[in-house]
Amino acid sequence: KTKKKTYFHSFIPRRKSATNTNTNMQRRRSSSVLVAAVAALVIGCILVSPTARITSAQLHAGDWPQFGRYANFSSFNPVGNEGSYNEWTFDAHDRIVGTPAVGGGRVYVGSDNGFMYCFRQENGTLLWQFRTNGIVRSSPALAQDGSVVFGSYDGFVYRLSVEGAVLWRTQIGGDVYCPATIASDGSVLIGSGTGKLYRLSFQTGIPIWTFDSGNTLPINSGPAIGAQYPNIVVVRSYDQNIYGIDFNTGDKLWSLNSHGGGGSSACIVGKLAYIGSWDMNIRAIDITTGQLVWMFNTKGEIESHPSYAEGVVYVSAEESLTVYALNAYDGAVMWMYNQTTQEFNGSPSISNNIVYVGSNDHSMHAIDRYSGERVFTFKTCANVFSSAAISDSGMIYFGCNTVTADSDTRILLGGTGNSGILYAVNPSLHIN
Repeated sequence: KTKKKTYFHSFIPRRKSATNTNTNMQRRRSSSVLVAAVAALVIGCILVSPTARITSAQLHAGDWPQFGRYANFSSFNPVGNEGSYNEWTFDAHDRIVGTPAVGGGRVYVGSDNGFMYCFRQENGTLLWQFRTNGIVRSSPALAQDGSVVFGSYDGFVYRLSVEGAVLWRTQIGGDVYCPATIASDGSVLIGSGTGKLYRLSFQTGIPIWTFDSGNTLPINSGPAIGAQYPNIVVVRSYDQNIYGIDFNTGDKLWSLNSHGGGGSSACIVGKLAYIGSWDMNIRAIDITTGQLVWMFNTKGEIESHPSYAEGVVYVSAEESLTVYALNAYDGAVMWMYNQTTQEFNGSPSISNNIVYVGSNDHSMHAIDRYSGERVFTFKTCANVFSSAAISDSGMIYFGCNTVTADSDTRILLGGTGNSGILYAVNPSLHIN
């Protein structure tokens, strides 16, 4: 799996943070976890657009505030395709791998250039940008107060205010690729690059508990929490195991060997968790026992997380170049979509009647949710690993990133170096 490991853990030199001249720098050292309040420590450089006016960012009911939209990662927003805003783009000049968060009239996304960006949703005006000391591939999560939580390859988890100021940062180690999940009580769940899962206090960033997988392989999978069983967290590790973890204590409840690595996250509905693996299988697991309920072979490695809407599970597979719609109760195939020339890496996102999935053919594919027929494809700068964040208006937001093949293949596929563009797309302009 050289291709994937290179993609997820590509090295960049650690950058020195720019100094904020308006704040006194103070340093604290700790042998375990470092937590800093905004008044005590400046972490990065916050650049605010001189024309941008920052206001409150209260979340709306139809927002997409975190990876998978909800903590169960169902990735379903039952809205139409009207799209109330103009389309816009932003060129970060480096990979955008994570999925944007959309909430309170803003769009948040990170880039391999080390920045977390905040834009005005309606027109793409850059409100602020915050620089960390590493790649930012962790998908951000928004809280009700408009603050944003995410990880960086500098080994820290950050919580920034709606204005982009540091509220806290916590060191958890390794390259933090894992999406941040905000639980119903506000606490933050996030995996480290060193085999640990953390539950952090929303107010302080101090760990409530730490789960140790017993090895140093990364936990890149987003921690999923279902509504019916909120005391069970499901996460997978590159050690090939899927874990059920007690939300209150961090104790392991069960584990199941998936016989394949990868960063696929679970989608939890009721007491079933749907999760893929590099062994090409999607599994339905009873989260109360850890027992397998059903399994389906997609004939391709699964790097994405499945999504769910109204009794149907949607999952993308790589080598088979296929998106599947499966019966959630028994895994029976309802339809298959394979109108691409390259792997599907993106996780499916669902609106009322469209499933959006990104592909390495440099396109976002829009698929009819009920028939599996193509609705349209939207061409981008490069591979689309980012999932589409669907807003309450039906607008979709996602990024593209450099092709992940070797240099010779990159030339053949038309790669142009470290590309990374954020797209705001109005589906109504592309539906025939």
